Amino acid sequence: MTGRPVSSGLTRAVTTVVGWGAALRGARLFHPRGVVFDAVFAVAGTQRYGVPLLDEPGEHPAQVRLSKAIPTPGGLPDVLGLAVRIDDAGGPGAPLDLALATTGSRPVLRHLLTPRRDFATTYTSLLPYRVGDRRRILAAVPADPHRRVPVDLAVLAARRTFRIMVAEPTGPWQPVATLTLGGPRRDAADPSFDVVAHALDRFRPCGRLNRLRGPAYRASQRARGAPGNDV
Repeated sequence: MTGRPVSSGLTRAVTTVVGWGAALRGARLFHPRGVVFDAVFAVAGTQRYGVPLLDEPGEHPAQVRLSKAIPTPGGLPDVLGLAVRIDDAGGPGAPLDLALATTGSRPVLRHLLTPRRDFATTYTSLLPYRVGDRRRILAAVPADPHRRVPVDLAVLAARRTFRIMVAEPTGPWQPVATLTLGGPRRDAADPSFDVVAHALDRFRPCGRLNRLRGPAYRASQRARGAPGNDV
């Protein structure tokens, strides 16, 4: 990510809070528990973004983690998370990680976290990505919004398809792919997602606030003695 650097004071404040919170909790500060699914990221390739992953038709194996931020007990509302790892998105050994959370879908509301009580809802990246030559917001929208997926992690067994969308900050959404979840992997290790380390040359987070993510991930890792960075 290029552009104006973030002030050292702000970076210290963020890393201190994240590190303290992760050490106190003994887990990620936010979204400490989740359910992992095998998934398929399928691209139609009908539009051109200057990103091979989005320009070329194909199906890519993926992992998805659904989570609650606090987390609240049972089916109580919470800010929900949808983290995605697209295996080999940039070629063998080059995954792409995406971290989305529940927001609104209209231009202003895309940047406001919103508690929900249903995993079948709209998620966005909140902050911009550089997709090809332009800044865009990412979203995952349920293909069938009328089929509810209650937010109780203990019974979560979603088999669900999301439409992956992109939009310029105040522009309309455009579909680029589908993300289809299989059954939950109850015995799977909880993967560590890192949208900074696992990005592509022409598909990566951008902007000043996104530059805080790398230091925040490392602070969380150090505080918990974790082997890798994570959301």
